[in-house]
Amino acid sequence: MPYLNRDQILSLIKKNNIISKKTLINHQIQPASFDLTLSEKCYRIKASFIPNNIKISKVIKELSLTTINLNQNVLLEKNCIYLCELNEQLNLPDDIMGKSNPKSTTGRLDIFTRIITEKGREYDYVNYNYKGKLYLEIIPQSFSIILKKNTSLNQMRFYRGSNIEKKIKKINISVSIKKNQITAYKAKKITSAIDVNKIAFYKSDKYWEKIIPEDNYFIIERDEFYILRSKESIKIKNDQAAELEPFKDSFGNFRVHYAGFFDPGFGNNRLGTPAVLELRAYDTPFIIRDGQLVGQLNYYEIDEVKSESYGSAIKSNYFNQNLKLAKQFK
Repeated sequence: MPYLNRDQILSLIKKNNIISKKTLINHQIQPASFDLTLSEKCYRIKASFIPNNIKISKVIKELSLTTINLNQNVLLEKNCIYLCELNEQLNLPDDIMGKSNPKSTTGRLDIFTRIITEKGREYDYVNYNYKGKLYLEIIPQSFSIILKKNTSLNQMRFYRGSNIEKKIKKINISVSIKKNQITAYKAKKITSAIDVNKIAFYKSDKYWEKIIPEDNYFIIERDEFYILRSKESIKIKNDQAAELEPFKDSFGNFRVHYAGFFDPGFGNNRLGTPAVLELRAYDTPFIIRDGQLVGQLNYYEIDEVKSESYGSAIKSNYFNQNLKLAKQFK
């Protein structure tokens, strides 16, 4: 199967295809993904970049504004660009590649992140046979954040073989908007910083405005960040994994801000669980209605995860979510 499951990721670690500056902990290995963690080395930089054939160390010298030590809590300011070296390095064989995306909490906090590899030509993809360090670009967009070494903001999936786009099924995903009910949250502009390692700590009304529409629609405003939920309930069996692919611009003047990855077992202990969606309007306000299509959920086959699939047993944060904010909020 193209997707690697938990046991197969563990095999990569044992073979030193995944190595780390720190001791890898069991909690980093998800049912079909692997959590990446920040090292102490971080830089505030002038601009985003794709390295192509230039060494990242050289790009850092060109773009670095200041060096940051993540051995202690550090404030990353909203709308500034940071580049952090990760603890993990890869030594992939020639039949395995990787793809990264933000963790659910990262997306819900509107932290824009993407993986950069040495001499990489695109973000978030790690080529077959890649051997080297990983770096994470971090741009807090709605809130300034506080973090430190070993924090995990991104995860990586691994694929074996070349047929990684083979889908076993796909379903359309739309937004759920209900009049006279809390149907969305909009991030407030002026707030204090959020320590990403504090769980159930912050009062949500200090950071979020509740959207209670008077009809089955509301207007998303330009440059604002919204949390919504899908109309569909999602159920991922233990021999499946899924990924949310945003629709192209022709479906509306907005974007689903972060593509979502769904582990085996998501929503599998009940009738299904809705996806939480992060939306932004582009250059103009846009009216969004109940049932508006926003993306396509692609299902992929994996070898069955026989134990520790997504859910309460492994203390997954969002296994029973509805319209749920990030875990930092009460």
